[in-house]
Amino acid sequence: MFKILDCTLRDGGYYNQWDFSPEIVQAYINAMAKAQIDYVELGLRNFAQNGFHGAFAYTTEDFINRLDLPQGPTYGVMVDAKTILSSTLPIEVVIDSLFVDCKESKIDLVRIAAHFHEVEHSGRIVKALKEKGYLVGYNLMQAGGKSSVLIAEKAKLAQTWHGLDVLYFADSLGNMDGDEVKRIVSALREHWSGDLGIHTHNNMAKALDNCLVARSVGVKWLDSTITGMGRGAGNAQTENLLAVVSQENQKYVATPVYELAIRHFEAMQKECGWGSNLLYFLGAQNNLHPT
Repeated sequence: MFKILDCTLRDGGYYNQWDFSPEIVQAYINAMAKAQIDYVELGLRNFAQNGFHGAFAYTTEDFINRLDLPQGPTYGVMVDAKTILSSTLPIEVVIDSLFVDCKESKIDLVRIAAHFHEVEHSGRIVKALKEKGYLVGYNLMQAGGKSSVLIAEKAKLAQTWHGLDVLYFADSLGNMDGDEVKRIVSALREHWSGDLGIHTHNNMAKALDNCLVARSVGVKWLDSTITGMGRGAGNAQTENLLAVVSQENQKYVATPVYELAIRHFEAMQKECGWGSNLLYFLGAQNNLHPT
């Protein structure tokens, strides 16, 4: 059975400095619970950064404890592997400084976003988070165009970590098609036997299609955001994904998300400007990252 992970407050934050109004946040969280979304990624976990960033750029335990989180979804955060690996402190010390034990937190899931060259150094990150009791996901960024041999090699390393709950691949450049999705899944499956997830971008207007293709070949975790809010051209739209899957899976209830998108996010989209356009399309076509 597939699962939906909505990461609007995390990926969408690239457009508003992770500074969402309390009204929108509560409306969003309530809609996620009513829609029966499986996982909600509340934001990034990070050390203090230069310049202004809103609360969801850090998603501290103190801040999470002030949120009214309804029962239903499993809540989580994302941390960049670079945040941990660039520290001069031991990995375990960095994890201790960023995360409390899972039993003391309202979050149960931590996803690690990593570039391919960081995989070799990530086993201890996964181990430290598992020892704290979290579900742990690992996101291979910019997976599109990597050779099948390289992808399989990274999956083989991930298989040795003994505790990773889901291995993701991300279409960071937004230029995958269905055949590329299938090729990557096949390469990962050479060595990885656990759950797979996909995070798609919409630079070439294929994010939703790629999610559905991935699901058809056994990928169980599907990322999406409200109105596709996310870096660059944005992501697969949660409301569109629900429009498709709710017809065949009665667990999901699409109406609360439709109302959320129309009432709160469409105006924000006009103001902030995420979504596919010609420049994002051409950038994806030429293997350029949206930034």
